[in-house]
Parts: sequence; structure tokens; C-alpha cells
Amino acid sequence: MNRWCRNLLCALVWIVAVSAPVLADTQLVPEFAEVRAAHVSSVARLVDRHGEPLAERQLRFDDDRLDWVGLDALSPALLEALLEAEDRRFYQHEGVDWRAVAAAAVQNLWFEHARGASTLTMQLAGLLDPALQPGGHGHRRRSFEQKWDQALAAQALEARWSKAQILEAYLNLAPFRGRLRGISAAAWALTGKTADTLDRPEAAVLAALLRGPGASPEVLSRRACALVARIGSPTACDRVQALAAALDPVTLTPRWSLAPHLAARVLREPGTTVSTVLDARWQRRMLAALRAASPARAAVVVLDNATGAVLAEVGGLRAEHADATGFTYPAAAMLWPLHCARAVDKRVVTAASLLNTGSRDAPRWLSVRTAMASGDANAFADLSRRLPEGDVPASPVSAHALDLPHLAALTRMLAIDGQWRAPYWQAGGARAPEPVVSSAAAFIGSDFFPPVMAAMVTPGRAAWATGANASVTMAVWMETGPTALIEVRAWLTDQLAADGVWPAERVVPAGVLRRPVRFDPPIENARDEWFLAGTAVAVVSPPQLSAQIASPAVREIIDLRDRPPGQGVLLRATIDDARLRWRMDGREVGTGGTVLVHPAPGVRIIELFDARGERLDRLSVAVRGR
Repeated sequence: MNRWCRNLLCALVWIVAVSAPVLADTQLVPEFAEVRAAHVSSVARLVDRHGEPLAERQLRFDDDRLDWVGLDALSPALLEALLEAEDRRFYQHEGVDWRAVAAAAVQNLWFEHARGASTLTMQLAGLLDPALQPGGHGHRRRSFEQKWDQALAAQALEARWSKAQILEAYLNLAPFRGRLRGISAAAWALTGKTADTLDRPEAAVLAALLRGPGASPEVLSRRACALVARIGSPTACDRVQALAAALDPVTLTPRWSLAPHLAARVLREPGTTVSTVLDARWQRRMLAALRAASPARAAVVVLDNATGAVLAEVGGLRAEHADATGFTYPAAAMLWPLHCARAVDKRVVTAASLLNTGSRDAPRWLSVRTAMASGDANAFADLSRRLPEGDVPASPVSAHALDLPHLAALTRMLAIDGQWRAPYWQAGGARAPEPVVSSAAAFIGSDFFPPVMAAMVTPGRAAWATGANASVTMAVWMETGPTALIEVRAWLTDQLAADGVWPAERVVPAGVLRRPVRFDPPIENARDEWFLAGTAVAVVSPPQLSAQIASPAVREIIDLRDRPPGQGVLLRATIDDARLRWRMDGREVGTGGTVLVHPAPGVRIIELFDARGERLDRLSVAVRGR
């Protein structure tokens, strides 16, 4: 049988078979709700505390899908173009368009180019049932048996689903170009718009893609231009051609990218939405402010003072940059306010206590406040020697290196209440606060330092800064070159000042008193000073003696097993003066420049005092017994 006879026979059989009464098995048709529920986006989404999207991340790569879009969220231009291109009599037929079948049969009989007669309902049936997909045995078109089954399935769909449901499901499941599946992904990837905002030229291009997702831009332009002319916009062909020419390469870029670095850390499952405690307004503001500063790289974290929640976290100026909020640097001087607060809390110093900023042989005395404000390293070493050891909770507070979130949390703790609140990003992620110092000591200790503390972290290249106002605490890192320290301090000051009164008016906590103090001799001017209740002094004088412990050394291990029985341990000061007083574990053990003691095994605290009871030095040693 020659070719035209075969085509005629197939066409006649097709028309007779399909036009015969068919009892479609509707029991095999899935529910619309089931199909919609089974649709899973290939991306996951990050949202802020109000539900506003912050970022999304592609997590599945076999296809590109976005959210299911309801029919009421599709532009009228899209529906118009779709029906004109694919199924003009969609609302008149019941799954199979007899007129289209007949026309296709005639064309397939007399012309070389085959014409299809699939309605939208039939195409949807093919999308729902893989067995109805073309391509078996190397063929690009459906077999006669597949067409028959497809027609049955279409009639079953029409019997069970509404026209609106069929349209909605088709547009959400249809393949467009490359890996794009569904109108939401296609509209965004190919036009950069959502499906409800598509105009006629854009809708025409997308509708033309449905007939041939892989068609060349030239073929696609021809089809879309003809389509846009039929729906009443013949002058839009130039724009259609421009859209078609720009389709490739197909890339599904994120719709939201305010927090890509955080999204990369917390998004794991496609189709999920992760709620955070971030605030999109703060996130946008910080990202815009960093970009306006034009650093090479930058990052910032903003914490809510009341809860410790992260309000904003910008890991970098671009998504491809490494997440700089996770970079750790030696805490160094950033820990000075904490050590000062601890020293005040332990009552080993007050704001007016004198620290030695000179040497043992040539002491130079400054008050704690003045020495800390000047950043004097010798004074800080003197203060550190006076602190009890090992009383800091095992938490990031005691770390020697910090990242931006924990630097901000440390600053928030000292500026607000003395309680460590671990920074958290996700809703429900708050942990119970850990008391570190009293709120009174935190107030006094942090008062020694400027509102914004800054330090170089990479010499000649990068710096960080931290500070708090009445509502938020910020920590920022910038890479700007040799001027990084100046720039990061100025940037943070501007941001804190833009959010209310600056410098912030601090609330004086209970247990803090303001009292006058003077110095004798007048090494500093008389002033009013903050004190913990019960620690105020009216006059401060340098110690009459200037001495330190010469031996044993700090944290020395003394092994009694290496010594003859009964031999003790010699405590020796840097000067020999009868006014010196020695204590071990809080108990007085002797006077003068040298003292012999017999310590029991264990960690022992050795302290040196003058005759007035002012401590001059302190250290700990470990003693091993026989």
C-alpha cells in the first residue's frame, strides 16, 4: 500500500474510533488536588520574620520548576495567546476537537508536513501519564495506540476536572525550553517577569515555545510573530524577534537574592520554605549601604538588642563571594571590654583604680578608664594579671578568635545586660541566656571604650568594627586597603547614628553609683566616676610599693617529687621590702621580699599585697605531690 493510502486508512480509523461513543474510565484520572500537591519546586526559599522572601536556592537539577501558579495569577495576555496557539475551541470540546482531527487528517493525507490535533486536555493527559509520551522506539511522534489512549484519557479528564483546572495544570506542567517546566519558571527565566505581568509579545513567545521547546530563534520568531498578529498586535513583531533572540542560554536565576550566603547555609530540601528572624528592611538597608561604600569585599551582621536575633546578615557584596561573616580573626583588643567588666565584677579594680603603664623599675600610673581609652597594652597586661583565672563560661565569650556574629553578640552582651545570647537566624532558634557578668559591671566595663571599636584584622587590607545603639548591635568587616580602619569605623558610626539618638543614651542599671573621685598626687584630674555599690573611693593614690612576683613563674608546674623531702617552695618578689605581704589561696603565708611555703598538691593561687592591703600581683601555679 502506498503512503497516501496508508495515511488515508489511518485517518479514517482515527476519526471513526475517536468519534465513537467512549466510556472513559474516570477512576484512573488523578484528582486535581493530588497533581497540584505532587508538584515540587526545584528551589528552596528563605523568608524573613514577616514572610517576605530573602533568597532562593536551586537544589534539584533534573528540571527547573518554581511554585505552582493559580489560574487567577496568570496574565490575560498569556491565556489569550495559549488558546489561540494551541486550542482555539478549548471551551467547546470535551477533550477531543473533532474539527481539528478532521483537518489534521486531510493535511496528513495530502501534505508531507504532518499536523497534530492534540487539544490542551490531550496534551495534559500526556504530561500526567508517561506512557502517553512520544519518543518510544526512536520515534518523535506518538503512535496510533498512544493517540487512542491519549484521547480516552483526555475525555476522562474532562469528565472529572473543570476547564479552569485543566488550563492551570497544563501551564504548570508543560515543558518550555531546556530544563524549564511550568509557566512560573519559564516566565522568570525567559523574560525576568512573573506570570501575572506578561504582556502580549512575551506571552506569544512563551506560547510558541509549547509547540517546539527546542525550536531555533528564527522558527520561534516566525511562529510568535504570526501568533501576536492573530491576537491583535501585528506591530509587536520586532519585540517578539528581540525576545526570541535573547532566549538562549536558558538560565533560571534566583528571584530573590538579598541573603544568598545564609541561604547556602540553611536551605537543604527543594520545595521547602525556611523562616528566619531576619528583617528584609534591615537586610536591604545593610546591603545597599555596603555597596554604596564600594569596598572590594564586605560583610555585616545586625542583632536585635532585646533578643540577640539576627536582623540582617550580609555575607558579601555578591553571591559568588565567600561568606565573610564566617571568617574568624583573633579577638585581641575586642575582648578588652569583657576583661574590664570581669575585673570590675570581681571587684579587683574600679574605674579609678591605677594600672602600671610603665615598667617594674619605672612605673607610670594611669586610671583604668584612661589606660583603656588609650589602648595601653602594658595597662591591660596589669589588669589581666589581677583577674581570677578560669571563671569565664565555656562559650564563644572565652574564644580567642571570633567571627562577625559572635563579635556582635559579645558587643550586645556588654552594651545591654551582661548575658551571653548566642546569635540565631531561624525562628525558634533562641537559646537561654548565659550570665557572664552583672549588668552593672557590663555597664561600667564597656563605658571605658568608644561607642564604636575598630581594629585591623589583615594589615594593610581589611578591618572590622563593632558598636551598639539603643536598638541594635552591628559588627562589620571591610576590605578596602590601607585605609580600612578609618573607613570601617566611619561607616559603622554613620549606620548607628542613622537609627535614633547617637551616641545612644545608656540606661544606668541598679547597683551603679556616680561618685566624685580625686587623685593624690594629681596624676589625673578630679572627676565624677561610675562605681559598683560598695566600691566607691574618694581618693586614689599610687601604691606605696611597686613590686611583682619574680618567682615562681605564671602557671609554672612545681614537681615536689624532684625535691628532697621537707624542702619548700620559695616565693620571691622583685624587691626586698618588709611591707610586702604574701597570700596563698587567700591565706597569709608571710611578709618581706622572700617567703618559704610548703604548698599541697593542686592548683595554688599566689598573691602579693602591700601594707595597705592593695594587691600588687597575682598568679597561679600547679603543684605535683610525691
